Amino acid sequence: MVEPISATLAAIALVKAGLEHASDLKDIAGSLDNLFSATEDKPKKPKKKLPKTRMQQILRMKAGDADYDDDTSISSVATDILEQKQNERALHNLGVEIDNKWGRGTFDLIKEERAKRLAIKDKATEKAKAAAKEHKEADAAMWNTIYSYVVGFIQVGGIIIVTFVVGYLIWINRCVDETC
Repeated sequence: MVEPISATLAAIALVKAGLEHASDLKDIAGSLDNLFSATEDKPKKPKKKLPKTRMQQILRMKAGDADYDDDTSISSVATDILEQKQNERALHNLGVEIDNKWGRGTFDLIKEERAKRLAIKDKATEKAKAAAKEHKEADAAMWNTIYSYVVGFIQVGGIIIVTFVVGYLIWINRCVDETC
């Protein structure tokens, strides 16, 4: 499992490498998308934390923490904050490089446009969920109607069968002494 800081820094390195050879922004769009998703997604924490970086080891030794599983220990908190700051600084530096290559404010425009598209995607997802819920309710109503018809058909059929059975029994017992 790749730790979040490594994934983010790797994504930034890919974008920076793509920047040097890119002729337009389309060439690095996929890398930027991976970068933004890596910085925004909250990774699941592993059950057993081990020191992954030298910084974690040093912080643990200096703070005197016993293990890495305790999210409230000073070394764990410091590691989280320092990793976040390192990601922010690397992302800022990437923004500066993009602005230098394509003009001031380009990276801000990229972030704004991405935020707009994410909002549109979220609205579409909510609409799809509402439509799916409405469709599910319509299906349930349809199946309830079908169920009602089937139950009614079975009841009417049962009444008809019982009527025929009673009529037959009456008919065969009408002349017991054969004088009819």
